[in-house]
Amino acid sequence: MGGEGESVLLSSIDGLLPHEEVIPKNLNRMMRWLVKTGRFMQPILVDGDSKVILDGHHRWNAAKALGLDKIPVVAVDYMGSDDVTVCVWPGCGIDSISKRQVVEMGVSGNLFPPKTSRHTFDLEIPRIGFSLDELMD
Repeated sequence: MGGEGESVLLSSIDGLLPHEEVIPKNLNRMMRWLVKTGRFMQPILVDGDSKVILDGHHRWNAAKALGLDKIPVVAVDYMGSDDVTVCVWPGCGIDSISKRQVVEMGVSGNLFPPKTSRHTFDLEIPRIGFSLDELMD
C-alpha cells in the first residue's frame, strides 16, 4: 500500500465512525482554520472495511459542524496492513491498544477519550485542496 501514494475518495460524512473523542479547543481551532482557508487540505484516514476513522477526528467533527456532506478520505486495509500501526499516547491512562480494539470501539459507538490511540502510517498521504463548496451537496 505504501510508496506510490494513496487514492483520495469523497465519502459521506455520516458513513464514517469515530473511535475517539476530540478536544474542544482543537475542534474550534480546526473549524476556524477551515472557514479561514475555505479548503480541506488533508484527507482523513479510515479503515476501508469498517469505515472507522483512524486519523482526522478533529477534521471530521469540524466538517460535520460546518454542515459539509462529504469529506476527503484515504481508505486503508487497517487490519491487514503493516503500513498502519497503532500504539497509545503517553499518559492516556492505558498501557496498550490493538487495531481490533480501535475498530470495536468505533463500531460500538462508544469512544475512547481524546488522544488515546496514536496511529503511524508508512504510506504517502496526498495533499489536497478541496474547497468547502465542493464538499456540500
